[in-house]
Amino acid sequence: MTIRGDSTEYDLLKKWSETLPFFEEPKSVISCEIGVREGLGSQVIMLGLQSRIGNKPYEHIAIDPYGSREYEHFDKQKERGIKWKRDGVWTATPPVYPDEMKTQLVQDFSNNKNFNFYNFTDTQFMNLFNTTDKIFDLVHFDGPHTTKDVMREALWFADKTRKGSRFVFDDFFVYDMELIGKALTYWDFKVLDQGDNKIMLQKMK
Repeated sequence: MTIRGDSTEYDLLKKWSETLPFFEEPKSVISCEIGVREGLGSQVIMLGLQSRIGNKPYEHIAIDPYGSREYEHFDKQKERGIKWKRDGVWTATPPVYPDEMKTQLVQDFSNNKNFNFYNFTDTQFMNLFNTTDKIFDLVHFDGPHTTKDVMREALWFADKTRKGSRFVFDDFFVYDMELIGKALTYWDFKVLDQGDNKIMLQKMK
């Protein structure tokens, strides 16, 4: 089974998953990806974490609404003239994630008991699980790429973490990562590593 992806720096995502620290032995581990698309990011996270935690109970939460949605993908998208590159061609049309892609994702992960897919927007998921007692050990933010959306996601998940939890932000240069990072210092998150497109913060206390 070959699972594809449309992001970058999967090698860093793999490294950060495989080296996730545990300051106290967890009874269970939870990871999450917002913006699953074809599923490669989720696969990389799951393989990396499972090599790290062995037989401990593990859940990976995958969140993506799919479909053609009209929303601002980046800060001041129209003013900045941001375009997307698909199949080697630059276009001003935002990407579409059709139901066929969702169907393929569900099929690809159908035999993975650790994979839980939520066909929701980030807001729908957070509203539904606002009172959850889940603790998230690693979250990959690869959904909306506006400062307000990423900030809202980061603050929601930050309140549901423990010492050693890691946040990975994709394409962090297209939104105000400095502002988001400053907000996360309230929960003792600190930048530990970064590439050209992804950055990783870890909760230090």
